[in-house]
Amino acid sequence: MRYHRVRIALAAGVLAASGTVAGLVVAAGPASAHPVAAPRVVLVNQCSGKGQVRPGTVPLPDCMTSSELIGHAHWTSWRSTAFGSADLEVNNCTPSSSCGPSKYTRYPILVVLWRARPWAGKAGEDYFTRMTWIYTGRRPHHAAVTNTIALPGAAQ
Repeated sequence: MRYHRVRIALAAGVLAASGTVAGLVVAAGPASAHPVAAPRVVLVNQCSGKGQVRPGTVPLPDCMTSSELIGHAHWTSWRSTAFGSADLEVNNCTPSSSCGPSKYTRYPILVVLWRARPWAGKAGEDYFTRMTWIYTGRRPHHAAVTNTIALPGAAQ
């Protein structure tokens, strides 16, 4: 019986000590009770000038979607860096040919948006300034496996 009381007293002491430690850890936390919210990060659509989060289609900086674009984008992460998979869609109709409606060849890629910077005049918003894509299968003739481009700055 005495052994049983000692175990209960020991368990109560351990529980009390752990509560004290937890209280000290919480008390030693940040001075502010309200954490600072991370900025919303967008991809600036260079054609419309609007910020987009997780867009399904990404026009390349020249806004000529008749030449090539990134389509069918599915994003797995969207924070200060964004990761996703998509298709690079390349129009294989040339001005000298008479191929009628545009015909696109799709190349599977992984897309990374990175180097987020503050968007001037848009408090609490950052925008991506770089995009890298990596071919995961076949790719256009003479194309490098990876391509990185600078995304033009956001309009102010």
